[in-house]
Amino acid sequence: MADSVERVPERAILRAVITEATPGLARLAERLCATPGDASDLVQDTVERAMRVGIPAEVRNPGGWLATMMHNLFIDRCRAEARRPPHEPIDRHHDNITPIHVSGVEPAWSRATMADLYAALDAISPTYREVYALHTFERLTYQAIAERLQINRITVGTRLTRARLELRKVLIARLGVERNS
Repeated sequence: MADSVERVPERAILRAVITEATPGLARLAERLCATPGDASDLVQDTVERAMRVGIPAEVRNPGGWLATMMHNLFIDRCRAEARRPPHEPIDRHHDNITPIHVSGVEPAWSRATMADLYAALDAISPTYREVYALHTFERLTYQAIAERLQINRITVGTRLTRARLELRKVLIARLGVERNS
């Protein structure tokens, strides 16, 4: 209870400092930001952070402290913006892109069914079939499969890769898919 009583004057002081510094912060934000909306957001974020952390005891110039905090927030935003992919309006036309013409013939693999997959599974090695089924149909992780089969985790990956290669060979033979596709 004593903490809340002591914090009331701190909050009042902080509120007064923020009220006094806001016009200067707004001018600084307008110089830093490209749009008035971004400037307003920057001021709001600065005030919010100041309210959250309070004024440290060692701060002698609260207005300068708020301006420094705003500048640091602005730099953080610029860095975050630089990491984002560029924004492209949805209505932009792309006349320089070559259209893809799809031929009317569907590849044989597009007609593969689950029955084809199960039949192909019966044709591969039981060691690989077991790992493939646990991973694909039961959605177990490599670690869970390794624990269940009492093998190394890396062995699970190797067997899964080999199972996929064998399944591909079997499906190519059954569906007539060319090896180049």
